[in-house]
Amino acid sequence: MKHQNLLNELRDALGQFAHQIEAAGAMQLYDINKISEDLICGLMRELFDLPNLKNLNAEKKKNYPGIDLADDTARVAIQVTATSGIDKIKGTLETFISHDLHNEYDRLIVYILGRKQASYSQGAIDKICDSKFSFLADRDVMDHRDLAEQSVKVTPKQLVSAVDIMHAYLRGIDGGLAEEDFDPSEDPMENVHLNLLELFFPPTLYIAQLNSDFIPSRKGRSQRNYRKHVQGKCREMEIRIPSGFEASAGNIITFYDLEDDNNPYSALIEKGTVEPIGSSEFCEIDEDHERIFKSLLRFTLQHRLYKEDVVWKHKDRLFVFLPRSEGDDVREESWRDKRQSTRKVFERKYNKNDPSKAFSQKHLAFSVEFLRTEDSWYVAITPDWFFSYGDNFHRSGYAQDNIKWLKRQEINLAVSNHFRFLSVWLKSIDEEDLFTPGEVSEKSLSFGGIATLGGHPSLDDSKWLPRHDRSEEEDMPQTGRLFG
Repeated sequence: MKHQNLLNELRDALGQFAHQIEAAGAMQLYDINKISEDLICGLMRELFDLPNLKNLNAEKKKNYPGIDLADDTARVAIQVTATSGIDKIKGTLETFISHDLHNEYDRLIVYILGRKQASYSQGAIDKICDSKFSFLADRDVMDHRDLAEQSVKVTPKQLVSAVDIMHAYLRGIDGGLAEEDFDPSEDPMENVHLNLLELFFPPTLYIAQLNSDFIPSRKGRSQRNYRKHVQGKCREMEIRIPSGFEASAGNIITFYDLEDDNNPYSALIEKGTVEPIGSSEFCEIDEDHERIFKSLLRFTLQHRLYKEDVVWKHKDRLFVFLPRSEGDDVREESWRDKRQSTRKVFERKYNKNDPSKAFSQKHLAFSVEFLRTEDSWYVAITPDWFFSYGDNFHRSGYAQDNIKWLKRQEINLAVSNHFRFLSVWLKSIDEEDLFTPGEVSEKSLSFGGIATLGGHPSLDDSKWLPRHDRSEEEDMPQTGRLFG
């Protein structure tokens, strides 16, 4: 049926749109949020029968605090935001009421560009509204899934208009979203590579109750401290365990098969309490389970990369390359993209006046963020740098100055090359695991291809690849003081 095909088209386009928002957020590109106001305005106009809905920012009317769209006739206001937490909802309501907008509008909708939380505290919301205004989180906080649900209730003409609006947006055309017709863009479209790698993990994870020795005596302990307590007890009892686990509410969660008597956590768990559960099923239970699952992904990656002499620096939230062997002054990794190359990922330099003292220790580093779309998981990788001192590679007190200097020298292409190296290197260690004896049974993560976004406006190479002005070169900050 054509109507069903239209519903499917709109649902798929809305899912793609939400994925773009999450990807842009991971890349710290927030202009897409502002552009999206026109898109949401057009969709809400059609799907919720709000013919007079206007983008207040685009119309350059009075700067209404707390709202972006409004239909003065229907007395409906809409806030468009990429922030999904309860604090954002409360802040919007406080602003809305403090400026007496509840006297102008009967309903406020908060539209989340990505994915809203599974639930919000209605009690906290009611305390702010204080009987002045009715805001029901289940009804008035929306995301793309609510638009898809609403689409089955509209007329075929409205549905066709909504599909056309989505297609126009996804092709990179913004100007005509609020009009009946639009001229195609004169600029050619192109594919752009995002800093996202498709992520694969074992289909099953295992949950088991911790035995009494590993359960904190104080109730209400936070999840992070809960895990620290388990690690502390293991050190105290001289039990070595992999870092690829989470602990919460008296349970341990891991990809390791806890039903296997030889599993590395056997001394920690109560026998007969092991429960296997699908990984996708677990993370879709609610927001808390998704947060725990993302934490488990990071700890699993941490355990895997430790074997490659890449360590997690908690305070900096970075994975940092270390030398392969103690005393090595340089570490290089071979990788192949269009051609075979080597990449220097660690370098120690010495004081010219006193060669016994290190001048600087520079490490390639990267941060990660795990993202879930409707059907897939991705890891966002952001290249970075880390400067250290001493044999234990503590963070240098002058690291920030050195990093700022490096980033001023690097053009966009250099950062792109760092990401391409990291993507190839991560995939290469997966391949090593397949042929390494004793590693087959260990459950870890693997990585797919780089995510690509189609229909993006063509980038100006003169801005993407600017020539380096030699007159602007600066000397690297003096770091010798750190080492003596």
